Amino acid sequence: MKKINKILLLSPIFLAMSSGLTSCGDSSSERVTLKIINSEDYIFIDEEDRSNDMTEQFKRYVISLVDAGELDEKYRHVEVVYDTSDTNETLYSELQTGKSDYDLINVSDYMAQKMVSEGLVVPLLAEGETREVKLANYMDYASPTLRGRLDNITAPIYSRWEDDPEHPGEKVHPYAKLEDYAVGYMWGTLGILFNPEYSAYSNLEVADVIEDMHYSFSALWDSTYKGSISIKNSMRDTFAAGLMKTYEKDFASLKAKLDDGTYDVETYMSEYAKVFNGENENSFDIVVNNVQASLESLKNNIFGLEVDSGKQDIVTGKIGVNLAWSGDAVYSMDQAEDGNLVGDNQSTLYYCVPELGSNLWFDTWVMPKNDNRSEERRELALMFLDFMSDPANASQNMDYTGYTSFIGGGDILELVRDWYDIRTDEIYEEVEVKQYNYEYYQVYAVHDDEVEENKDFFALDYPDFMKDTHNADSDEYLLYYFVPYSYIDEATGEEVVVDEPESVEDLLDEEHSYPVLVDEETQKKYGDLTIVDRDLEPEEVLEYDIVDLSYFFNGTLDDGDPDTEDYEEDVDTIFYSAKYYARTEDGEPYTFVDGEDEHLNNSVGRQFFTQYPDEATITRCAVMKDFGENNKLVMKMWEEFKSDPLPTSSLVIFIVIIASGIALGALIITNKVLVKRIRKKRRGNAQK
Repeated sequence: MKKINKILLLSPIFLAMSSGLTSCGDSSSERVTLKIINSEDYIFIDEEDRSNDMTEQFKRYVISLVDAGELDEKYRHVEVVYDTSDTNETLYSELQTGKSDYDLINVSDYMAQKMVSEGLVVPLLAEGETREVKLANYMDYASPTLRGRLDNITAPIYSRWEDDPEHPGEKVHPYAKLEDYAVGYMWGTLGILFNPEYSAYSNLEVADVIEDMHYSFSALWDSTYKGSISIKNSMRDTFAAGLMKTYEKDFASLKAKLDDGTYDVETYMSEYAKVFNGENENSFDIVVNNVQASLESLKNNIFGLEVDSGKQDIVTGKIGVNLAWSGDAVYSMDQAEDGNLVGDNQSTLYYCVPELGSNLWFDTWVMPKNDNRSEERRELALMFLDFMSDPANASQNMDYTGYTSFIGGGDILELVRDWYDIRTDEIYEEVEVKQYNYEYYQVYAVHDDEVEENKDFFALDYPDFMKDTHNADSDEYLLYYFVPYSYIDEATGEEVVVDEPESVEDLLDEEHSYPVLVDEETQKKYGDLTIVDRDLEPEEVLEYDIVDLSYFFNGTLDDGDPDTEDYEEDVDTIFYSAKYYARTEDGEPYTFVDGEDEHLNNSVGRQFFTQYPDEATITRCAVMKDFGENNKLVMKMWEEFKSDPLPTSSLVIFIVIIASGIALGALIITNKVLVKRIRKKRRGNAQK
């Protein structure tokens, strides 16, 4: 395993007021200017030293290439114009005017589809260029799993028709793949953020609320939570929730076929995507009408619509449930736990990606059509995308925004470890006490770097029951050590009590400390575990969740880079978290019974789960396509839905709750500067 190196994160500030940033520089007429527009608070900004902003780092990077002779001198006076926008639709409207002069814009997957279809963006690469050369970092470090899903999203080209060779005389739209037009930036899910101890739920147990939320978006329609729910004032996101409710039986049927083996994963995902995109009905009109009926019934149950306020409202106590994007959910969880922000009003929030599925979304960079764009600006745009795909830079953006980077690699892996893996909590700690053949052992976890520096420790003799699992020649560094509370001195026959080690040195020097390896198959599946009783499953031995993120990181750790060559796939990609899924006060996992299926909770979690759902979770999520020519149907439905006033009961509840939340809201606003601490605090929060 790789020795842990700390990442230099340049004063991450979660909430920063981002406005159009235009750097001042040389007034040379040869200056080449790159123009970018992004969402607010969506790139690293260093409020304490603006020269460390990500765009300023990029300028220095370009100049360093000039100094090294790798770029023409004309790039020395590079300038970056960085602006922000509020929504995808605002950017779309601006591009439609034909007056946009941006080289790169950040939009969601569906908007990238729409812009490709309407000819508003152009392919990133010129003829003869390859992503392996022009976007080398992206190809090396972007998660292959996510890249595969994004690249294969198709967009019909509405401006062109072609003959259908299978149906002579008929015309069809040709399709383009996003692979040619977009690179991933951040990603996440749509889910349900909730506070199970919300004041209005005083008659409910925490376990009851968690069970109500875990299965499907129908929880938003549950009258138990009437008046305490806010949903997105976003046509697509609320439509997605409505569609999941409307076709719940279809999604449940698909899940049953996956669970009983009728469908393999690929077939399930394909069929799931069809239903999720309304392709299961004879016409899209039927889908829209059905979803509209569901949303009309939801209106009587909600507190209101929100665009960005929901993530704060659930912290201040205005609401108890919020239809949320995963990045916003992490933000809310962090704030709700921070006593310096909320005082005595701390709460523990949970995020659910329902078992029946949800929306998987990607935010992407695309290049708007601009006939006046110079070749130099296009080259700068590609350099910027590759620069942003360097894991060191991606980790700064991820740490600042709180959203999850599309990029993997060593720096991101270490950042995730630092935030969430229990092994980075302390240099060593007593994890648990286990019994084997009536002999008790203290069990300690030790950092890899300490073990690496004491490889000679592996040469010790081992108790008989451990010999079959020990491999002194293994290149795998061990994580766990057994220290008996006492042993019998063979020379005197007397019992000797072993003191608790007071330092790593004591632990490693202890004559009766025993490192242990498990078998190779289990090692690959679960990482470096110490399993005392071979009849126990790892989940029973360990009191924390084993999180396998191989699906995300595999393929980003072996690229010939000396900084990542020491990482091993399927081993370093295993994480150990005390707070991944929701657990009871006793630390036990929740068990849900759905029909005849009884299983451990796999859909309700905390920050780590929210940022990095496991593979099973993203398998039951689909990307919602652009509605295309059906947009007018959905827009009409949405306007009709919003035009009807909210029920009087919601307005009354609104007045009562908003009054109680004013003081807390004022406190949070007043203490906005304290939000800087959230990212640092997470390292501790995730381990408690």
